[in-house]
Amino acid sequence: MNLIISAMKEEFAATLNVLKPKIVDKYTQIEVYQKDNWLFAISKIGLVNAAMTLTTLLKDYAIKTVYNLGTVGTLKPNFKPLSVLAITEAYYTFADAQEFGYAMGQIPGELPSYYSDKKLIATITTKMPHIQTAVLGSSDIFIDKIEYFEHIKTKFKNKIDVVDMEGCTFFQVALNYQIPIVSIKIVTDYLQANKKSSTIQFKQNLSQAGILICELISAELFNNQE
Repeated sequence: MNLIISAMKEEFAATLNVLKPKIVDKYTQIEVYQKDNWLFAISKIGLVNAAMTLTTLLKDYAIKTVYNLGTVGTLKPNFKPLSVLAITEAYYTFADAQEFGYAMGQIPGELPSYYSDKKLIATITTKMPHIQTAVLGSSDIFIDKIEYFEHIKTKFKNKIDVVDMEGCTFFQVALNYQIPIVSIKIVTDYLQANKKSSTIQFKQNLSQAGILICELISAELFNNQE
């Protein structure tokens, strides 16, 4: 069984319409669909929702690979809206236990950062030579204030390229279950301290991002895996 997981139903809308997987009725708090040996799950927004959803599915199904497909805001102007990105590394951007000797972004007792599976990244970048790679930062904070931008830029030495509110948690949970994971993201907006500007971009590009996600799943994933 393979799992494709996203945070928002809008990210999956086109995929559900085209592939028409059947809804799995066994869950009340998780929206899950299945077609053949593929699961499609919507975790809802936020780190805790991401952790609960993926943990539940990894316990209930013999999942061999996790694909996180979704949207991100970019902190770097070189990543244009609707760019397709392969996430190589992910951090928790607002985890700070440095007082106790941990690295910035490191949850106590856990890794400082998390990585996409090298074989999956190699396969994806070979199939899609146009794809760019990026470093992801995740938190429960919508990045719309200048102090948030400065925090991420300075604390992580400008290493973080894009941000979301779930991705790093998917990496952490998959690693704990020793399941290979890769994350592919679509840029919806260039985040700036001007909240209105990025929100407008997000709303304008979300539907098209969902179509791109559907195309990636249909052409590059769903029809090329057992």
